Amino acid sequence: MLIKKEIKQAKERRRIKDVIKSIWNFWTSPEGAFILAVSAMALGYYQFYISRPILRYDTTTTKLISSSNSNNYTVDIMGKKYQDLYLTKVYLYNQGEQALSGSDVSRIGHDPIRIQIPTEAKMQHYNLDTDETTASITADIIPYKQDLVLNFDFLNPDYQYVVNLLHEAPSDNIIVTGSALNVSQITKAINGHELKDALIWGLGTVYLLLIIYYITRKWRRR
Repeated sequence: MLIKKEIKQAKERRRIKDVIKSIWNFWTSPEGAFILAVSAMALGYYQFYISRPILRYDTTTTKLISSSNSNNYTVDIMGKKYQDLYLTKVYLYNQGEQALSGSDVSRIGHDPIRIQIPTEAKMQHYNLDTDETTASITADIIPYKQDLVLNFDFLNPDYQYVVNLLHEAPSDNIIVTGSALNVSQITKAINGHELKDALIWGLGTVYLLLIIYYITRKWRRR
């Protein structure tokens, strides 16, 4: 009975050693080394990426009144009544980990942070949305040619700057553009969790395929 128990324990120890050896062999194989290298580069890039100010914007549009409807109300802006009117909210976020100072933004005449509004939108009015703009931001809007320059003192991480636009025609071409120190472009908002999930799922898929390839190659050699 004692001998059987010792044989069983010896088999278990051998099995554990085989598992450890297999794991070691995998991570020292070309596939394992590739996974470690890609993981290190992805982590380094992600840390570098979020350590800077990252400016994103988003827009939402609501139809306030339409001449194609039978309306029992009118919308009056500065004494003028409108039969067709849309409200577009423009959101500017800092999704990085570093604050952006207004003094680091490109000056007017160069590439300031601004809302570009196409002529066909027929903008009639704009204002800073103080209800949704982060309260601690000192901000104002400066008209410049066909654009609206977004002026602010600091845009800290997770702060938002919100502008209301009233225009007569719908448009999908209202964008925020410009540049600043360590910010080369402003793009549509991406949720930070979605970015992490996409990165994890993308790398996970690559890793799984490499592991399957490694196991298949080992099996064929036997």
